[in-house]
Amino acid sequence: MSAHGGGGSNCGGGAYNKSAGSGSGGLKYPHRFANSLQLQDSFERFVESMEDAMEIAGVGKVSTPKSWAPTTRAYERLDVTIPSPIRQHITGRAGFYRTLLVEKPTMSLLRDFKPIAASEERVPNARETNDRAAAPASASASASASSADVNQETPEEAAAERAFWKSITRAPALYGADVEGSLFDVHKPGWNLRRLDTLLSRTLAREDVHIPGVMSPYLYFGTWRSVFAYHTEDFDLYSVNYLHTGAPKTWYFIPPSAKERFEQLCMGFAPDLFKECKQFLRHKEIIVSPQLLKNHNIPYVKVIQRPGDFIFTFPGAYHCGFNHGFNIAESTNFATRRWVKYGCRARPCECVADSVRINMRLFENSCCTKRKRDDDDDDDDDE
Repeated sequence: MSAHGGGGSNCGGGAYNKSAGSGSGGLKYPHRFANSLQLQDSFERFVESMEDAMEIAGVGKVSTPKSWAPTTRAYERLDVTIPSPIRQHITGRAGFYRTLLVEKPTMSLLRDFKPIAASEERVPNARETNDRAAAPASASASASASSADVNQETPEEAAAERAFWKSITRAPALYGADVEGSLFDVHKPGWNLRRLDTLLSRTLAREDVHIPGVMSPYLYFGTWRSVFAYHTEDFDLYSVNYLHTGAPKTWYFIPPSAKERFEQLCMGFAPDLFKECKQFLRHKEIIVSPQLLKNHNIPYVKVIQRPGDFIFTFPGAYHCGFNHGFNIAESTNFATRRWVKYGCRARPCECVADSVRINMRLFENSCCTKRKRDDDDDDDDDE
């Protein structure tokens, strides 16, 4: 597939629409509109049909029809336990920031978390923005975007982005991250994050290996200005993120071709952190503003995710973002054959005892050329 989309094709026996979302600096990312038939067909084949374009942009997006829903339950009445909600304290200046996460007591989504998310202090106000239009777009407004304008940022979304970067180091936002579970109905056919059928799940299941958040999904409960810092996935796997309900997310992606330049930028701003850990970006603590990326001529792609959208992160693509208000998302990892070469090159963080490790020898039969792994990071010259 062309990096810029266009034309028609078939996937799993049904036609689908192609579009190209516009990123920053003229970069495009693949954006597809899947119909109900595709969403009941092979998830893995659909992703593979987008891989050429995603390998360039680092991201892909699939929008679903309003008639399709992953669950029959009512989101507004949903209550789950959030074991370890966090307050995100952010420090820094001039576009380079570091997060400090402070764990809070267990919360009920319905009784505790949502009231805080809806409180006045958790949304932009006149003091923060000097612009009432900067308030986050409502779920209903963002969900009502038609397929003709889904690649266009709304004025409310653009204002929320300005307000976010203006207030990034102010009052710490609340985030409910890494909550084990899924909102997809157990017997939902086709695209179901509870039980994705891809190279990763098939291979690890044969070995009786289970990794929460990698083999099974996590739920994420966002509030206004809550963030996810720049990182790549464990072992540079693919990830898929589905936004169930609520306010949009803004994502920023570094194209794989600019990966090393981005790493050098971060090392230059925080050399001591990278002396302590060569894989410090895996700590998920660094945030870099789009303006700083522009100043250093590092390309990036900005993507708006609204309810009903799937976002795919390509193997090894750095990404970060923020939430425009209360929302509920679900995410897990997966792999296709193309991931294997990236997984062979990936290096885990050595200073965190529970870093995810995957025996890549299990995937050797999926490699076109078998590559012997070397534990010496200095030998990884071609990434």
